Amino acid sequence: MIIGAGLSGLACACVLAKSGIPFTLIEASNGVGGRVRTDVVDGFRLDRGFQVFLPAYPEARRVLDYEALDLRPIYRGADVFVKDCFHRVADPVGHPLDALTNLRDEEVVPMRDKWFTLVLRKEAFGLKEPPRELQEMETEDYLRAFGFSEKIIDRFFRPFFGGIFLEKDLRTSARMLLFLFSMFDRGGSALPARGMQAIPDQLAEALPPGSLKLNTPVAHVRRGEVALESGELLQADHIVMAVSEEAAFRLLPQGAVNTPKPARSTTCLYFAASEADVPVKEPILHLDGDGRGPVNSAVVLSRIAPEYAPAGQHLISASIVGMPSSHELEEVVREQMTRWYGSCVQRWRHLRTVQVRHAQPESRQLRLDEGPLDPVIETGLYRCGDWCEDVSINGALLSGRRAGEALLRAIGEPI
Repeated sequence: MIIGAGLSGLACACVLAKSGIPFTLIEASNGVGGRVRTDVVDGFRLDRGFQVFLPAYPEARRVLDYEALDLRPIYRGADVFVKDCFHRVADPVGHPLDALTNLRDEEVVPMRDKWFTLVLRKEAFGLKEPPRELQEMETEDYLRAFGFSEKIIDRFFRPFFGGIFLEKDLRTSARMLLFLFSMFDRGGSALPARGMQAIPDQLAEALPPGSLKLNTPVAHVRRGEVALESGELLQADHIVMAVSEEAAFRLLPQGAVNTPKPARSTTCLYFAASEADVPVKEPILHLDGDGRGPVNSAVVLSRIAPEYAPAGQHLISASIVGMPSSHELEEVVREQMTRWYGSCVQRWRHLRTVQVRHAQPESRQLRLDEGPLDPVIETGLYRCGDWCEDVSINGALLSGRRAGEALLRAIGEPI
């Protein structure tokens, strides 16, 4: 039995299905995907928090059909808002002409930092092995030790990777920085045309009929037994906990998993606008280089994938690190977006504010040097999720596969 139909649970289920092992996958909510979900509101596709997909993820390339996902690429770089205007930071490999045109603009990336970025590319690609003591540093300390200036750290790395890590202090392990830098470098970023939900939906399509049970919340778990909130008891020789770190701690007996740190959270405000009210014409990310906030990044999602919005309309996301509780949040966000884009922002229609309290596990981001967590908790009880591997779509998929393979080994099936 697999508990949780997020990416890791689906990946585990696919391993078992491929080997012909019967299983039941139960999910508390009304759909698959976990944190990778998409809601349709007035014809707009709203991902649950701003998310992107990195096509270079090795595990994703292994298990997903990219052609069926219809991936739409995002501009390799960003426009960074500093001192009342945007400054283009372009990937010299992906956009050499843009990089050359903006070569002398040092407001975000001083000339010396442009050179250091090329050197970092070598380390991220594994062409030059960084010293182990540097890899175990926090990201901010690593960047500073590498030689990057405070200007590029504050104006580019902090909003760009802080938006990915969901923490602006850049405390996340430098190992994660190097991994993600490599993934962006090798394949850029993209969105599935039908929203991020297309990823778990594709995995779920491969499952045997009747193996997935939705709207089935679990009360507690112990070896060999799953108690549902309905009061029903389910028996299983092998149970895979494909849930969040917080859920695993809550559902399992005391001591089965370590007490988790508070999770990282995120907030995303979605707006609808007409063509005339969207000054942005490119599929590019906009970053808060001034650090004035609250919005860390904004993007016109329908410039990336027109399918995110109805014909003649556009969808804009404004992402915030954390979960501010101000009742005036929409008004404050509009004020910042007006500084960025002008008075047209006042005509944008607010669709929804999405807040994800448990967006990323905190503990895992800080201890990547310890390697992945063992998928076997005890005989007959397994775990998987990005909190067991690395905090990414790739980590979730890889952890699910490893849990499935551990189960196969336990029952003597070939892998």
